[in-house]
Amino acid sequence: MQKRFLIGVLTALPFMILLTGCGGGVNGEGTNQYPQTGGVTIVRADSFNDKGWDLMNKGQWESAVGAFQQVLSDNPTAEEAAEANNGLGWARSRIGTLADGMPWFEKALALSDDAKVGFGAAYVQKGSKTDLEMAVDIFFKQLGKENSHFHYVPRRNTGMSDAEVHALLAYAYAGVGNEQEALDQMSFAKELNPEWAGSTIEQLDKMVEFLLR
Repeated sequence: MQKRFLIGVLTALPFMILLTGCGGGVNGEGTNQYPQTGGVTIVRADSFNDKGWDLMNKGQWESAVGAFQQVLSDNPTAEEAAEANNGLGWARSRIGTLADGMPWFEKALALSDDAKVGFGAAYVQKGSKTDLEMAVDIFFKQLGKENSHFHYVPRRNTGMSDAEVHALLAYAYAGVGNEQEALDQMSFAKELNPEWAGSTIEQLDKMVEFLLR
């Protein structure tokens, strides 16, 4: 099992690296409406956080880092600081790997579900059994509040969907040997995205099957 587990982790790494490159187009540029907030009202007008995510959507990661750092240097509220640290986590992940964003994701965990997703995905990318146990804790306990069929609604355009988060949780469960939980999560991921064939969910499904042999 240990050999199969290590091979599975190595197989997963290219997929997870691709995850850090996800991102949508620019929405609402030049207006005060930002659809990437997922309908969640921002605590107050926070133009630098919004600017940071607009730059992210353009692929300008380094410039986005500067915008998020500007928020942190301007006496932000706790919510604004969490939003900026979450943005820094995703920007650093795009520049490097998800693991590079972990220090900033961790600072935003208490107030940002997007940061929880980035932090958990980074542990999946790191790939040891201990790391996958941490991913299970973050996704199931912290994000899902121990509801196995929780729903993740992105506040920003992280490139991660509800279905993909459940597929990642399925992979983490498989990696630590929790077969039934892994199968349940993968089934739910497919239910959330009926067009899962040919997607990253299918890639993770194959990895889960491999680990559970």
